Amino acid sequence: MKGTTGGGELTIKSQCGENGQVLISVSDTGVGLPSEQPEQIFKAYFTTKPNGMGLRISQSIIESHGGRLWAANNSPRGATFQFALPATAAAHA
Repeated sequence: MKGTTGGGELTIKSQCGENGQVLISVSDTGVGLPSEQPEQIFKAYFTTKPNGMGLRISQSIIESHGGRLWAANNSPRGATFQFALPATAAAHA
């Protein structure tokens, strides 16, 4: 949200998801996802920040634990990133 005007808001939620998963949502009122090919945010080495690391490593870690990570733009501004993970280690085995 750096660089936005009028103050920003960050919301983090956790809830029970489908199939015994935990769902975590992180929403902000920043600039949102890139308008050109927003799916590229999960490609290796892609970042919108000068010193960013990209989201591919986060996606890999979550997937290695049996989960998934996705993102969407908010209206009128900002983005929401969500990830779901099995609630128990047995659910992933």
